[in-house]
Amino acid sequence: MATPRTTPRTILWKLLRDDGLIESVDITPVPVVSGAPLAVEVATSGVRDLRGVLRGPGGEREKLLFERVESGEFGDLWRAESVVKATGTWRVRVGARCDDVEDTFTVATESEAGMETQIDGFGLSPDPVREGDELTFTGVLRADIGDISGLPILLEFREDDEFAWTEITRTYTGREGDFTAVVIARNSGFWRAEFPGSDTRDTGRGQSADAEALRGSRSVQRHSTVEKAGLYQVSHTVNDQSVSKNTNVRHTGKVQKRDNVNAPWTKLNNERVELLFNGSGTNRKDTTKGMGRYQIDAKAANTGTWGVKITSSANQFAEIRVTVS
Repeated sequence: MATPRTTPRTILWKLLRDDGLIESVDITPVPVVSGAPLAVEVATSGVRDLRGVLRGPGGEREKLLFERVESGEFGDLWRAESVVKATGTWRVRVGARCDDVEDTFTVATESEAGMETQIDGFGLSPDPVREGDELTFTGVLRADIGDISGLPILLEFREDDEFAWTEITRTYTGREGDFTAVVIARNSGFWRAEFPGSDTRDTGRGQSADAEALRGSRSVQRHSTVEKAGLYQVSHTVNDQSVSKNTNVRHTGKVQKRDNVNAPWTKLNNERVELLFNGSGTNRKDTTKGMGRYQIDAKAANTGTWGVKITSSANQFAEIRVTVS
């Protein structure tokens, strides 16, 4: 069951909001196995009702029935489950009253899906950590093969009270499957490590075509508390971090402010937010509203780093790398 919102401000927002934004769609496992359960999780902001459908390579159609499974101050997490049999590329389409998103996923037979993997011992340190200091992650990817080196591990983050995950950085496994990654601490929230699954081995020197297929896996989530020194806090996520050239990418987030370092954070509305690409302005802007949220759409023409900047601060916030193929 969803956790009810109980504060007067969030109740009022819930009554006045329209069916807002779909922030991310996540299909697991990777790959989906024919005849086995799959899950579709959707992070939203300001959405009261969600609908969805799966379409298969041969015209198959499966309706998705979503349930709100978690709620936070800034959004909700929805979940639907299904079983499909046809192998190949499927499409998932998720819609709210004023928004819709489409994505694809692969369905394989049990033998084609490859060997199962598992991420163990995922941890972070130090905790708590001061804003701007280094945060170190460690863990081990396990699979029943001898050499498990050179496999990509994605470090993903979601801010407190948010449900959309963003890839912050990636690293690669050592011979025993161990991995380490370091990031700069910005905001408090949850971290996880993900192995995206692979039928080839990335050694850093190219792909090994004879590597055994491996299924994707994720670690447990770990929370990090960041002790912030500034007066402004800005989040930033995108709907897709790997796109084809000139694909429209949606950038969303929220802006918060406090009067001093000991004061609580409050939502900052009517704040101008500008989108930056590789540190330069893009003429793409929005003004925060509702719960301090913004949305900016921009075409991704080249691989690079996107960030956001607000009028009230000279700092650049929340950089995200988007890869264009």
